Amino acid sequence: MDTHATARTAVAFADLPGWDSAEAEALLSGLTRHFAPEIRARPHQAPWLGALAETLAAAPPARGARACVEALFVPMRIEAEGFLTAYYEPVIPASRERTGPYQTPLYRRPPDLVRVSPGRADLPGDGTFARALPDGRTVPYPDRLAIMNGELDGKGLEIAFFADPVDAFFAQIQGSARLAFPDGTETRIGYHGKTGHPYTAIGRVMIDRGLLPEGGATMQTIRAALAAHPERVAEILGANRSYVFFRERASMGPDAGPIAGGGVALTPLRSLAVDRAHIALGTPVYVETVLPARGAHNGVTIAEDTGSAIIGPARGDLFIGSGDAAGAIAGGMKAAARLTLILPRLALR
Repeated sequence: MDTHATARTAVAFADLPGWDSAEAEALLSGLTRHFAPEIRARPHQAPWLGALAETLAAAPPARGARACVEALFVPMRIEAEGFLTAYYEPVIPASRERTGPYQTPLYRRPPDLVRVSPGRADLPGDGTFARALPDGRTVPYPDRLAIMNGELDGKGLEIAFFADPVDAFFAQIQGSARLAFPDGTETRIGYHGKTGHPYTAIGRVMIDRGLLPEGGATMQTIRAALAAHPERVAEILGANRSYVFFRERASMGPDAGPIAGGGVALTPLRSLAVDRAHIALGTPVYVETVLPARGAHNGVTIAEDTGSAIIGPARGDLFIGSGDAAGAIAGGMKAAARLTLILPRLALR
């Protein structure tokens, strides 16, 4: 539910560039993945999903996808300046054991990391995560630099080890990754909590410290600058005090994306991370933007994920896909966008 008074204006489907039957089919297909009772019961899902599922089940079978969507939904344009970034699932060489070049651990969630009621002034960030002490007290969890310096060593929390600490860092930024082991096996990892410290964009830090020019921070330029200054990697990464923990996730096949915060597998170019304070998960969002090296991009997405840097009524983060090709697009994506919610009429009554 939008807890802020953000203006939305009803528009016609004809006002959506590229709207056609294929986009209508993508909308219905995306929504169907949110109709399962176990998905609808998750936090932050759109409250109208159950009623919409019943309405669509009763729709005349001969009605095509486009006619069905145009009869049952209304495009509601968000009257705020839109901004879109993108993310992807990296595929990263890793080892189950700390050996040779594989020295940087990636951790599963520690048992003493707990979620608490938000707003505690003695906790960092939004005050939702803390460390539980044996005496029952909760205190701030150690930050990234402390963890990089060995705070969690020896606790058996390591999922895998990376050869490059920057790979570990960007896996945390993306919130998921596919790990490729030397024996040819793979596993997927997904977000499973964080320390609670505020997120700091290291691109901005590197600009301020003279490692990048103003306006020149992309994933590619950040990686290149850190590779050129290995003596400053710990300093720069440690400036982002937030640290993300992972858990292994079941693979749904090489063509399916990782599991999103909304509980469904991400779909390339069809899944959008949003600010849940403004857009409920499961909501169709029509995106108009420009992708690096691809040009204009218009199409239906479904709000299926979230992120600590995704804040605002017209702020989105588009899932591109898995692997280096997707990363090349996602790493350079910072673009203006126009976002239009496609809401069921029953939700507007």
